[in-house]
Amino acid sequence: MSQTNRAYFDNLLTSRRMSLRALATRMEMTHSQLSLAFAGKRKLQLDEAAQISQIFGVPFHEVAANAGVEVRPTSGQRVSVVGHVGAGGTLTLNESTAVIERTEAPDDLPDDAVAIQCRTADTPLSWMDGWVMFCTRPQGVAPEAFGRFCAAKIKDGPAVVATIKRGYREGTYNLSGPFTRENCELEWAAPLLVARF
Repeated sequence: MSQTNRAYFDNLLTSRRMSLRALATRMEMTHSQLSLAFAGKRKLQLDEAAQISQIFGVPFHEVAANAGVEVRPTSGQRVSVVGHVGAGGTLTLNESTAVIERTEAPDDLPDDAVAIQCRTADTPLSWMDGWVMFCTRPQGVAPEAFGRFCAAKIKDGPAVVATIKRGYREGTYNLSGPFTRENCELEWAAPLLVARF
């Protein structure tokens, strides 16, 4: 992970005459979580970077770069686009294998990597429009999915993109981010490895 540019975030706060505590409250975070993220001691999550982008009206990629998110060059490898994210964070998977979209992938992705495109123009998630996110083909709930931004399939429900957290009932998960729901049983979940903005 690259180093966080604390001065960038301090300048954003100063320009809006907003305190760190006020920003944390607006983002529904604790002051200490945000302080650690701006100090580079805690990784800023994608949904948190998106909130900062919306609150301050600055481009998402600028917030991500200053938060220390490394942008990887493409490898020339092409992977299949298996679906797209729409309004509300729901993931529509391509049913037909007759028309296969492909996209360039960053270096160092696993051989079974696939891509998901965000098609969220004119929705509350318009800040994600055009993103291409990469993950491995899902096979059950990956152990490393907990606490990460993932593509996931809710049992008897939609496929979504969300951060997966421990649910309030045993065997369930709480989802937050573009899609929010509590106490879901999941069929599968695959962490998103990298995104191209």
